[in-house]
Amino acid sequence: MPTINKAFAEELSGTTRPGNDSRPAWISETRFPFPSRFVGIEDARLHYVDEGAGPTLLFLHGSPMWSFMFRHSIRVLRARFRCVAVDMPGLGLSKAPVACGRQFERNSAYYRKFVQQLDLRDLTLIAHATAAPSALRMIIDEQRRAAGVVITNSFAWSMRAFPPMWRFVRVVSSRPFRVLNERLNLLPRLTTRIGRNSGRFSETECAAILGPYRQRDARRHLGSLLYGLRAEVAFFEVLRSDLPKLRTTPLLLLYGIKDHGYQAGFLEEWKRVLPEASVTLLQKSGHFAPEDEPQPFTAALSEWLGQCSASQPSASLQGLSG
Repeated sequence: MPTINKAFAEELSGTTRPGNDSRPAWISETRFPFPSRFVGIEDARLHYVDEGAGPTLLFLHGSPMWSFMFRHSIRVLRARFRCVAVDMPGLGLSKAPVACGRQFERNSAYYRKFVQQLDLRDLTLIAHATAAPSALRMIIDEQRRAAGVVITNSFAWSMRAFPPMWRFVRVVSSRPFRVLNERLNLLPRLTTRIGRNSGRFSETECAAILGPYRQRDARRHLGSLLYGLRAEVAFFEVLRSDLPKLRTTPLLLLYGIKDHGYQAGFLEEWKRVLPEASVTLLQKSGHFAPEDEPQPFTAALSEWLGQCSASQPSASLQGLSG
């Protein structure tokens, strides 16, 4: 297995594997050399990458990113693990109808069908930001498939109990803001300017982040997620009440502390709901920890996975055979 340091040296030097000529030109085969795969799920076509062999890691990104965000971790961890990273329905290279008013609920159904169709077992979920509510709903409903859960700068509840965040949600979920964002691509553009706490994104990285939003449908999906933060109250209430079901599953809270959600108290809420969870703080990371500190993020994830592997046998798969 390459060491963490060696793998990141290769990333910076431009070492690549054969790419996919059919992909959009804004995807750098140097930075994202993993072959694209697609799977049909009901009325959606989900894009994913599937690298390496071994215990399965399922990476689910938040908005406005896509699986590109996990490129550093995949490059390193594929030597020991099967790394599956899925683009959120409607974002990245995935295509799906907009489900305004129930986007989080709909995404959880897509994720559930995805793990069933690929028959992913003993999987460790790594869920970020707006992917986490849908991903956690999925993993609670498919808990017999779960070997572990990693939550990074995420939430799984209504923002109403967090006044600073609720004020933000009320603005970005409003119709005027969503229309403006759809026309001007505000949030993705803002992400490329200030989304990385550790410095600016490169021109190639900006192209990869903004590329999917050349399509207006992707902007509509982003608006649907924003609206869901306010509209899907019942979904979030049920999810929040079901979180204790995860207490028997190994858990890691892997958090960048220079994030508004962290400062609003999200990590403390996670610790109240899931007191058994391990906690690792990334001191220089903001909301997009895999981008801010890719090496410490990946090293912390790798160390925790090793501890889980050493401390307990594989999760039971009773009921999954046949």
